[in-house]
Amino acid sequence: MAQAGLHVIYESASDDPPHIAELDIVAVHGLNFKNSDDHARKTWTMSDKLWLKDFLPGALLPKHARVMLFEYNSSPAIGATAINLSGHANNLLQWLKLKRKNDPQRPLVFICHSLGGLIVKEALVAATLDVTYKSTVEAACLLVFFATPHQGGNYASLGDIVAKIVRMGMSKPRNDLLDALKTNSDQAMQRFEQARHLFERCLVVNFYEGDSYGKIGLIVDKKSATLNLPGTREKQIAMHADHSTICKFDSPDTLVCELVLGTIADEVERALAMSRSATSPVSSYPLSLMTPVKTFVQRPSLRDSIRNQFTKPLEAGRHGEVKKVGVWGMGGAGKSQLALSYIQRYRTEYDATFWIQADQTASVDRDFLAIYRLLVETTQPLSDPNPEDVKREVLGWFARASGKYLVIFDGADSLHQTDKDFVDLSEYCPGSPNTHVIITSRSSIAKSMSTFGGVSVKELEESQSVELFLACAEIQPEREEVLTVTKLIVHELGYLALAVSMAGKYVSQTPRLSSDLSAYLDEFRNRQRDLLSETPDKLTARYHHSVMTVWETSYDAVSKRLPEAGRFLTLLSFIHYDDIFLEIFGLDIVSDSTSVAPWMSVLGYQRKLELHELEKCFRILENYSLCQRNTMQGSYSIHRLVHGWGYDRLRSDGDEVECFWYAASQLLDDYIKTISDRQDGPETKLRIVPHLTDNIHSFKNVSRVSDWNKVDWLETIERFGIFFSEIGRWNDAAVSQREVFEKRQRILGDEHLSTISAMNNLGSTLSNQGKLDEAASMRTDVLEIRRRILGDKHPSTITAMNNLAATLSDQGKLDEAASMRTDVLEMRRRILGDEHPSTITAMNNLGSTLRDQGKLEILGDEHPSTITAMNNLGSTLRDQGKLDEAASMQKEVLEKMHRILGDEHLSTITAMNNLAATLSDQGKLDEAASMRTDVLDIRRRILGNKHPDTIAAISNLAITLRDQGKLGEAIGPLDVSTTKRQPFRKRATVKLQKVRDSFRCSPS
Repeated sequence: MAQAGLHVIYESASDDPPHIAELDIVAVHGLNFKNSDDHARKTWTMSDKLWLKDFLPGALLPKHARVMLFEYNSSPAIGATAINLSGHANNLLQWLKLKRKNDPQRPLVFICHSLGGLIVKEALVAATLDVTYKSTVEAACLLVFFATPHQGGNYASLGDIVAKIVRMGMSKPRNDLLDALKTNSDQAMQRFEQARHLFERCLVVNFYEGDSYGKIGLIVDKKSATLNLPGTREKQIAMHADHSTICKFDSPDTLVCELVLGTIADEVERALAMSRSATSPVSSYPLSLMTPVKTFVQRPSLRDSIRNQFTKPLEAGRHGEVKKVGVWGMGGAGKSQLALSYIQRYRTEYDATFWIQADQTASVDRDFLAIYRLLVETTQPLSDPNPEDVKREVLGWFARASGKYLVIFDGADSLHQTDKDFVDLSEYCPGSPNTHVIITSRSSIAKSMSTFGGVSVKELEESQSVELFLACAEIQPEREEVLTVTKLIVHELGYLALAVSMAGKYVSQTPRLSSDLSAYLDEFRNRQRDLLSETPDKLTARYHHSVMTVWETSYDAVSKRLPEAGRFLTLLSFIHYDDIFLEIFGLDIVSDSTSVAPWMSVLGYQRKLELHELEKCFRILENYSLCQRNTMQGSYSIHRLVHGWGYDRLRSDGDEVECFWYAASQLLDDYIKTISDRQDGPETKLRIVPHLTDNIHSFKNVSRVSDWNKVDWLETIERFGIFFSEIGRWNDAAVSQREVFEKRQRILGDEHLSTISAMNNLGSTLSNQGKLDEAASMRTDVLEIRRRILGDKHPSTITAMNNLAATLSDQGKLDEAASMRTDVLEMRRRILGDEHPSTITAMNNLGSTLRDQGKLEILGDEHPSTITAMNNLGSTLRDQGKLDEAASMQKEVLEKMHRILGDEHLSTITAMNNLAATLSDQGKLDEAASMRTDVLDIRRRILGNKHPDTIAAISNLAITLRDQGKLGEAIGPLDVSTTKRQPFRKRATVKLQKVRDSFRCSPS
């Protein structure tokens, strides 16, 4: 073969007279099966006529060209290494860089035969990944292929076609050669498919075979010789020739040569015209200046995030990608205004900006046509442009253009293929790395379309919301009360940009509100649906939809994708909008039950729901920005206005409202039963409180109608009240218990037992709230009704008397309380006996009252209250350091408790423990150790080894033994097995471990 490299075979500068070349033409041959010398020339030669040199330059006149042949070792005789397409492609790029260093921007035409076309495509793909070869990609304007297989044919794969080409020159090619060739060609094809946008820069001509090659037949047919580029960018032309003769001509006058030369000349002219257009200045679209509304509040952190993603370098292997930033968030969050603020800030860094309305395909096509008309002076005009042709021409212009451009697809909310107005943005996004793309959308799919994660637009900050509201309301914050009321307003609006701006505009147009801002809050709460349905002033907001319309559109899209997800959003409107955690739904609990919970039924499921199905509902809502995920909390949230709208949209359908409320209430009821059974700690219980209070608020609306009578539903609200009481949430308990009482009173009457029970519960809560007068009044009513219905001696009547006595005592009415508690004690003694727990409780209650009256002597020395008082005094004396007095009194207490309560009563053991502590403080360690041993033995026998009181007794005994110097004996008790610890023992066990560790670190 001749020397490998890039050989100049024609140079217009060498003509007489000389002409500067306006374009470079590079011819690349295919495989050299016959291992012939000078294969690069013979590929294009017939009868000693090398048409690339002898015929083509004249056909291109008046354009002047330089023609070069790329020669490389392509003989299969040397083995599979000859099929290393990427190696040949890199050599071609390096030679082009050297030959074109004086004019790297000169338009470049490639003419390829057979597998030489794969090398050229491989070279262009590789050039996009290496900035040193960038000029080669940008200069390429025309690709001419002769019998190059771009894909499989009608009856063969690409690998099969390549094998046919090999068999043209080798009857029995080696398997390794065929395998390597197939692998290389398949990989090249895959790389090309990943970089199809490259060929939007170029025109393409494919000449394919019309004649069979001997017995092998047609090798590259029309289908295989097609790149499938859109519109008129690609031509397929049949030739009256076979695979070998398709690019050989001995005279320019033959019809086949005339066809080739004429076609190339025409396409060169068209390609050069398109190349010129790429460097011509172009106007932005739309022609009017795009700026944010005058009341726009800057959000610099979000704007800078867009900027940072455009300036961030691409990782290795992603060079040449178009940088895209998705800007997503719920409707009305300010996404479009943010994009406009980015344009305003960085406009000068782009040669032009293009704003495209992307809410549906028709609007994108409309804007593309407008952009095409801006470019029509620099592109080949279309006689009758259709959307596909326009799209091809506009994207082709971006691919060829050398400037820097910004394209904004605004309002691209329908990004899922099931959406009614689905827009496939992948068909419209420019492929040039010189172009930046912003996509604003309600769909979080915009995040996945982003190069570096995109920008999530959430609520405004409070200060931003206040600034926006006052600007739209045209109010100066001269008084502090104006700022205070404004903060309340923007909080009620959830800091949503569109809602805040519309509220401000409404105030500015309503004089009575301008002078009394506080009145807006009441009006908004009463007319929320009407106010949110207002369409904003297009001149000030540049937004065509009301807040309500935006949400309805998103809801419809969600329901179309998954109806259950739409109904799930409605269900969530009956619990709190924040911290919606998956555990509420109880799907993580192992259960053999197959029953369908009410909340599952209301979503439309006829079977038990799986966790992944619930997560899918959340995922779809998140896709349309109707809910947000909080990764740190492990929960979801809904914007407060969306949450309110979800309930409000059902307002006209009372049956649906009731159905969803009931489902949500049972969901919460099941959850509080679960956490109560598990004995979860206060943190878990407090987490559910906002959901319960919101559900109760919804219940008030549900049950407001005059004929509401579903009295059995009140049992759920009653359980909510009991739950609130158990965790000390007295105000919340009172709200729920008052609802139950008032509804039962209306439906069942004053004297129904369920009504009385509700009245009793409310009275207890009022007492706990310190509302003693109201509590006493209610408990008096309970007592009177129970006396009348049940009689004086009924246990419920006695309990009511006891409850009233407690309230009277809290009011300081000690005489009345003492009298009533005496009656309670007497009746319980008579009915239940002296030793019944309720009798003992009554005795203690009376004792407490007499103690408060200072009448302990009435009780006698051995009344439990007297003994308790002595025990408390003993502890106080010990704390004061009066150890002898304390020990004397505690011995007396212990002796009485032994006699009255017995040796193993818990109060007796506690008294024994107290005396042991005092003896230890006195230094009487032997007596203390003996007594603490007895305490431990009894607690072990009665309570078991793992009870916190037993563990405390072990710790106390160990301390005394250590003080006696019996360190070995002290460690023994500490090594009690504590492997099966329940949550409520944890703190005691930790304390014990600290004591144990301190002993082991003590010097012996």
